[in-house]
Amino acid sequence: MQLFRNELQIGFEKKGYFISVESLGVPNLTFAEPNINCVLSCKPDNQGFKLKGNLSCNLLMHCDRCLVEFQNHQDILFNLILTSQYDRLSEENDEIIFFTEDMEQIDISPFIKDAIQLSTPMKTLCEKSCKGLCSHCGINLNMQYCNCKSRKKRTPFEKLDHLISN
Repeated sequence: MQLFRNELQIGFEKKGYFISVESLGVPNLTFAEPNINCVLSCKPDNQGFKLKGNLSCNLLMHCDRCLVEFQNHQDILFNLILTSQYDRLSEENDEIIFFTEDMEQIDISPFIKDAIQLSTPMKTLCEKSCKGLCSHCGINLNMQYCNCKSRKKRTPFEKLDHLISN
């Protein structure tokens, strides 16, 4: 995603962009749509440009418990500073990209790619209440109930049950 200096110098509020998933080349992720929505605001200041943005996309993921494919919506908020001054490195909670005075445009696609990869959850669940698969027969317990013997509650005293019945 290319940003031009003359556009950044004017500044803008909540400008919408569509970023092609193919152009980012994000490995190991499958997107539900061909584009990522990006809403970006720019505020110029005397040391560079402050960008605030929101990336919105739907990822196709597999549930870690039941293995069903589902769409996971991601809203990723970010702050970004474009500057040519090294003293800005100490600011917290903002990413900084060096944007020297002689550059007329900058590509923030690598930053967007990293933001998407870092926002993906480590454990993906189709629902918080996902029951997963039966460990004995492999049936999806969210769809139907199974009658496997391994599903019955086992107690340490089950071997003594025959004494009670006699």
